[in-house]
Amino acid sequence: MKARFRILIETSKQLHQTYHPVFFRTNDSSDMSSLEVLLESGEVIFVHDELFGQLRELMKMKSPSFKIKDEEYDDLISNHLAGKDIDTYGVWVYYPWSRRLVHMLDEEEFIQVRTNRNQYKITREEQDILSTKTIGIIGLSVGQSIALTLAMERGFGELRLTDFDTLELSNLNRIRAGVHNLGAPKVVITAREIAEIDPFLKVTCFLEGLTEENMELFFSENGKLDLLVDECDGLDIKILSRYKARELRIPVLMDTSDRGMLDVERFDLEPERALLHGTIDKLDPKTIKDLSTEDKIPVMLQMLGIENVSLRAKASMLEVEQTINTWPQLASSVTLGGAVGTDVCRRILLDQFHDSGRYYIDLDELIANKKLPKDEAYVRQNPFVPISEDVMLSLVSDLQLEDNPDYVHPDKEIINKLVMAASAAPSTGNDQPWKWLFMKGVLYLFHDEFRSFSFGDFQKTASFISLGAAYENLYIQALSLGIEASYSLFPNKSTEKLVAAIRFKKHVRNTEFEALKTLDNAIFKRHTNRILAPKKAITDDILSRLKIFSESIPGANFKYFTTDNDLRGLARIIGACDKIRLLNPEGHYDFVHREMRWTNEEAERTRDGIDIHTLGLGHSLMAAMSVIRSEKVINAVKGFGGGNALGMLAMRTVSTASALCMISLPGYSLNSFFEGGRSMERFWLEATNLNLAIHPLISPLYLFSRILHGNGEGLEGKNIAELQFLREQFNKITQSTSDNSEIFLAKIAIASEPSLKAHRLPLEDILVIKSAISD
Repeated sequence: MKARFRILIETSKQLHQTYHPVFFRTNDSSDMSSLEVLLESGEVIFVHDELFGQLRELMKMKSPSFKIKDEEYDDLISNHLAGKDIDTYGVWVYYPWSRRLVHMLDEEEFIQVRTNRNQYKITREEQDILSTKTIGIIGLSVGQSIALTLAMERGFGELRLTDFDTLELSNLNRIRAGVHNLGAPKVVITAREIAEIDPFLKVTCFLEGLTEENMELFFSENGKLDLLVDECDGLDIKILSRYKARELRIPVLMDTSDRGMLDVERFDLEPERALLHGTIDKLDPKTIKDLSTEDKIPVMLQMLGIENVSLRAKASMLEVEQTINTWPQLASSVTLGGAVGTDVCRRILLDQFHDSGRYYIDLDELIANKKLPKDEAYVRQNPFVPISEDVMLSLVSDLQLEDNPDYVHPDKEIINKLVMAASAAPSTGNDQPWKWLFMKGVLYLFHDEFRSFSFGDFQKTASFISLGAAYENLYIQALSLGIEASYSLFPNKSTEKLVAAIRFKKHVRNTEFEALKTLDNAIFKRHTNRILAPKKAITDDILSRLKIFSESIPGANFKYFTTDNDLRGLARIIGACDKIRLLNPEGHYDFVHREMRWTNEEAERTRDGIDIHTLGLGHSLMAAMSVIRSEKVINAVKGFGGGNALGMLAMRTVSTASALCMISLPGYSLNSFFEGGRSMERFWLEATNLNLAIHPLISPLYLFSRILHGNGEGLEGKNIAELQFLREQFNKITQSTSDNSEIFLAKIAIASEPSLKAHRLPLEDILVIKSAISD
């Protein structure tokens, strides 16, 4: 029994490769003998003989203006047979894969009857022209739908099919096939179905798929293709096949099975036309050949244009290799693509359509739900107004500052230099939350809450880190100019808008000066470096040096992490926090509208925020960023319960880190965060001197603050629970406690310097000078 079962399996495997039917014309004695042998072998399990019905149709077709009575058909058919035996008339066709034997009209009459209902949407002359055309189809999901529809219309003379893949159960949501075909090559399944529709159509299968080795055969053997239909998943083949089509001046069609989009490239009429309408300039097929499905998606978005992809498709792409294996396709979309693709193929081959472009039959728009409630975009209102000169003057008007004969009054030139240095400091989202007033020898630092209001600035902590870093730059620059700054924090106890009053003395060189003077050279060189370079080790000596500079601020604690386990653990935590942030309405709004600058023009105009081009992303990942930018996409992903991909960039970022580091100070107060900003800046400036790349990864710190010091303010319950779990993991790795000010979490790496850096507000926008300088 087992042996017989194995034989059946082997026979089934052989049949999986078979797609040509066998013809027997029994008016030929040799064919008659062969048919008798076949029938006697027992291989035929079903004989289907409906030739009489076909002859009735033929008679009706020959006399369309007369209504033939049922009793008249016998004589008409007998006259047509002219004495021939009906059993030997026409052709017997054997389909070995189904073991069926079918009796049908021979080729000429078969074609006349089968295409009769095409008249006059397709004329006889047009049908004859189409019968001379050769079409190639790469990829047989959408491609199968187009192939079968072309076959039904008899829109070609030869069809060349290529796909290396076999049918899987998950394909049956969109590929027309039965479960008995599982494991069979898709090209064979398609060719068989075409043969069962019309055994006289010529179909050639390339079971190994389209490769660089067989591309010439596919395009040119026994005559050049007249048209190419590209429906393949392989991005390298998608590009290489277009190069070949352009070389041979062959038009290319592609249906995307999303929004009914059909792409047409008329290389026959425009041999110099850019591939895919210029969307893939400088994209090397070799670099994308072996990309994972997840990594293909940004390239696909680049090819298709993010603005052209449906909402559900964009949201689904964020879930690929997270909660789904690959991008989704629906039978309804694939079937629509078969219809549209076939129609345009026909018109191109008949010289009735001459344009290139992208065309849409978007059913969601054409047959829209008019009663659907209108989406209202989330808008986060800023409750603050920009701090004005009048407000600053009023806040300092009643201050009584202790005088000291050692204080000096810097001139305007020095104040400008000091504030320029201060403004070069880092800030969350490059919001630059500072404003400065110089009056009567005192430089006042203000917190402009209008600029810093954000989801990330919980309890003003992020702002005070930035303000502390700005002060540190000013302090170091002052030392290089021969003066020393000192500050009084919150000199006006009634408000935190006035952060500090800064006075100056002549500086006496000391050991601190010698240690800090080298940092002055790095103030205007310091930048965030997000370039992903190959991972390289950094010595403990260098990390210890960074620790010394960071901890030169009293109370500061600098830790670094280099083991694979620690880095992987922290990467998972950072990625999970990035996801929580981007799925949060306030967090996403800030990311899109407050933090990111999506064009060079916007970055130049505002002089703040993060220019997307400073992220060092290629065209493909830029397209992926555009997906994340959409509030509707994010809401859809949230509705799926997905979003893990939103944390993948952090995983990728940390994978090239030499180390991660963390800075904290004891106690949870704005004073600690201010001093922590100073510690962060000393670390970062020294890292700049050492040619190290620093990339802040701070989302865990400001989200943890919300659960540790804000009862989960602004977070959903499930996010609070997840953050509590993540915090436990974070504490295990970092040995942190809950009563510290956690200032900075960052990647340390070795990478080339980015070509673009963040903008800064002009000096006149952040500094007001109100007194005679030398008073």
